[in-house]
Amino acid sequence: MKYFWQLSNSISAFYGAAVVALSALLMHLWQGDLTAEQLSRVLSALGILAFHTLALLALGLAHSSGRLTRLVALLWHLGLGCFVWTLLAGVFALPWYYSQLAPVGGQLLIAAWLLLAITAWRRS
Repeated sequence: MKYFWQLSNSISAFYGAAVVALSALLMHLWQGDLTAEQLSRVLSALGILAFHTLALLALGLAHSSGRLTRLVALLWHLGLGCFVWTLLAGVFALPWYYSQLAPVGGQLLIAAWLLLAITAWRRS
């Protein structure tokens, strides 16, 4: 049973990294190449993947308190702060807008998800 949850948490972490990476690809590479219908399908798939990633992780991480898990949480907070603030500040002309923080935030988010995949195998 232990290995099932370790594998589930690792796969879920890769799902999370995929959501962030595919969102970045959508914004930077595919932005003008997709039709409205294609864009709608991609966004729907990303939303479903993101929601179920969180649900799977909630099942597997209910009692996690390891050092690596805390590092994952810290990286998520920093990554979300950099990424989300940069996007919102750019759209709404908010203070402290630095466009260079968005890619840094995205990279922190991807790194945190991949680190989470490792934490499943490090816990006792």
